[in-house]
Amino acid sequence: MRYLMIAVLPIALAGCEALQVRESQKAPLEQQIAEGRGVASAVCANCHGLDQQDALRADAPALRHVLNVYDAETLHENFEQGLKVGLVGPHARIHRPSAAAPYDARIYALAPGSAALLERLGVWGRVDADRVCPVERMRVFGDAGDELTFDAYAATVERLATIVEESELARVLDAACDYQPAVTRIEAAFQALETPSPRTAELELTDGRRVSAALAVGADGANSAVRAAAGINAELKPYLQTALVANFECERPHLNTAWQWFTDEGIVALLPLPGNRVSLVWSAPEALAPQLQALDPAAFAERVTTRSRHVLGPLTPIGAAHAFPLRLLTVRRLVGPSLALVGDAAHVVHPLAGQGLNLGLQDVDTLLQVVGEREPFRACGDPVVLRRYERARAESIGLMRFATDGLARLFAVDDPLVRGARNAGMALVDRLGPVKSRLIRQALG
Repeated sequence: MRYLMIAVLPIALAGCEALQVRESQKAPLEQQIAEGRGVASAVCANCHGLDQQDALRADAPALRHVLNVYDAETLHENFEQGLKVGLVGPHARIHRPSAAAPYDARIYALAPGSAALLERLGVWGRVDADRVCPVERMRVFGDAGDELTFDAYAATVERLATIVEESELARVLDAACDYQPAVTRIEAAFQALETPSPRTAELELTDGRRVSAALAVGADGANSAVRAAAGINAELKPYLQTALVANFECERPHLNTAWQWFTDEGIVALLPLPGNRVSLVWSAPEALAPQLQALDPAAFAERVTTRSRHVLGPLTPIGAAHAFPLRLLTVRRLVGPSLALVGDAAHVVHPLAGQGLNLGLQDVDTLLQVVGEREPFRACGDPVVLRRYERARAESIGLMRFATDGLARLFAVDDPLVRGARNAGMALVDRLGPVKSRLIRQALG
């Protein structure tokens, strides 16, 4: 029989050739897999902006499942197309709210386009509405006081983004896979990838089983084992910055506004959470980060209050702070023989724009589209189909990489002339309505 998807956690593979699970004895669920149609897809510790960087850490088990988001969506949509799915790997580890830490420190700014994809897959409506917050306005300040403002009302859109916890997305996507009758879960881990023929990718699991499919989709994070096994080179450049993330209660209402400051101590952002709460993302220089981490929670909150110019009044910490290094990852190719890369396996950008997860979801959306629209005589892993995916993603990935990397490095330069030029540019963009509208449309996804 033929499959369109088999997903592996934290790494997955995908294909539409006959799926084979070879072992001494097959479990009943695995026998069901061999009776359907599917693709194999790979998932892992990837994510958007902040957390996708954390995927670079070997000690970030919760983020090992962020891109379960990506693959769960891939799985779900393939099921909606009448395709049988195999999901290989463990369940996501979900953050449980507590009195001390009511919200996950790892959050995403989900673009409307990404929310629309989740809505189309029937998942977005399952997210707890009391745990998300719309972003209706964004205020960005340069290090000389100039301001750039984005407003949903002025752009005639409902919202610029929606703030949602990583754990909440993981919860609903994991549950969606469990309740889909066409999804079969096999708890195993990825070990090796081979392409025994031009039309087949073969996945070896740690328990000795082997799964073959027509298309492998590597979504296993910045340290992608699938990418490495396929021999695709990746270039990693450190920003010499450490991102600190934490949640706070604020004295004044945030009015669904996201704030960002480019400062001589790095980039500081406060993102709105439900109620009078905000989530911090501080991209601090490596020399400063240890000093900030050494502060007790109250002293750190006071430092953040000062650095954010007291716009929300005194901040009170809720939950622990977390830190991870920031890096730029560039992959030379998005595809290989019977292989496509998505999410952090394909790209990692600076979190200053909060677009990492959105970029990965666009990968998934595009791959689903090109696979779904392929000619009847082409397999999912046909080189022509994969080249269409790679070409379709090249511009968006390149533009986001150029914009985020350029801004991060521009504001890291400590030179009076450069400082004057970058702040003048920010003020100019703020006065150019059409330019601002185009930037907003691009960010909406």
